[in-house]
Amino acid sequence: MPPNGETNHEILTSAHHESSSSSPSYINNDRLHIQIDGQWYDLTQWQNYHPGGGEILHNLNGKDATDAFYSLHSAEAIKRLSHLKPCSSTRVQYALPYLEPTSVVLSFRQLRKKLIDEGYFNRSISWEMFYLLSVYALCLFGTFCHFYWGYNLLAILTIGFGMQQAGWIGHDYAHGRGTWMQWLCRTMTGCVNGFSPTWWSHKHNTHHVYTNNLGIDTDVANDPVFHLFFPSQDKDVWFRPYQHLYFIPVYSLLYLSWRWQSFQHTFRTLNYSEMFFMLLSYTWLYMLGWQVALGSVLLGGFLVAIIVTATHQSEEMLSDSDHSFVETQFLTTCDARCDNFFMEWLWGGMQYQLEHHLFPTMPKYKYARLRPIVKQWANDNGIDYKIESVWSIWYRNYQTLKYFSHTTVDDSKKTL
Repeated sequence: MPPNGETNHEILTSAHHESSSSSPSYINNDRLHIQIDGQWYDLTQWQNYHPGGGEILHNLNGKDATDAFYSLHSAEAIKRLSHLKPCSSTRVQYALPYLEPTSVVLSFRQLRKKLIDEGYFNRSISWEMFYLLSVYALCLFGTFCHFYWGYNLLAILTIGFGMQQAGWIGHDYAHGRGTWMQWLCRTMTGCVNGFSPTWWSHKHNTHHVYTNNLGIDTDVANDPVFHLFFPSQDKDVWFRPYQHLYFIPVYSLLYLSWRWQSFQHTFRTLNYSEMFFMLLSYTWLYMLGWQVALGSVLLGGFLVAIIVTATHQSEEMLSDSDHSFVETQFLTTCDARCDNFFMEWLWGGMQYQLEHHLFPTMPKYKYARLRPIVKQWANDNGIDYKIESVWSIWYRNYQTLKYFSHTTVDDSKKTL
């Protein structure tokens, strides 16, 4: 048994069984049908134009996508749904029956509406300016340290932290909706980190809907470098027994990997606006010299990797996608408790990982106020709200990697 609890799995699986008998009895593989608010929609043609990519729609085929849809889409996209005609064919309605939402799901939808009415999704210009200026100030100061003082180590540290914080802010902007948020995301992630927001969104939105779902969630699919499961003998690698020892240096390669994948995606799709901002990033790195450029990218990647992996990697791994949206988030996500200002700043909003997964389009500076509300809601609905100190989460992350470094399940039990 891996080093994580089963409380939520038992509670939410029980709730899930309330509607298990209403799962689709038949899915037409030639068509793509998704249910939203009790209505079925044929998205077979739309899938090729979906801004979030077609893969996430395929994984939702024949399922209730209500909560996933509202969590990731803007008010404009939600309004456009009203112009799409629901399926009325008797054959389709019979093949894909109405999925009765559970009591937990209905309660969650009421909570979301309440938060919208109270303005939790509204953005603050002053907060946005503060975050933008703080990142650019770090990067500019690091550049100044290199060119005018020759303090390369200080430049690496300052720019590395700037790149990490740019990752958190770009992440927040990528989830934000509206034209101005898209351009802020492109400039921030492109100029500072050389990332493609389009590539990242296609990958990351699937992670939000199918968190920790093996075979679907590419954010946790890091094999063969890291295994969060015991692979079959023909797919095993000789270095898996050491994954809990080499994870720290490998974590530092995260930004290099994301830059390369962004580069491939942008040139494959000929996204010229993203190419322009990425060009600015690489011009800046070239001017800094290879030592400062490489050191900053490695440090920034490491500081992101130790956080983005921690709040999911040691939680429930799912082998199916039959859980509802809200059930999936509580099963697979843990919040981090930061005990000082530096940790609160370093984690950049990712310490409120559960709140973010439940409401990804909400600005990250609203999550601190939201946490006690979500915690109380979970308590009212009999769900275990998981939160630990950052050091406890990092230790469990190490233990998880060590657990799956053993040859077999039986071998791992001997060390527990």
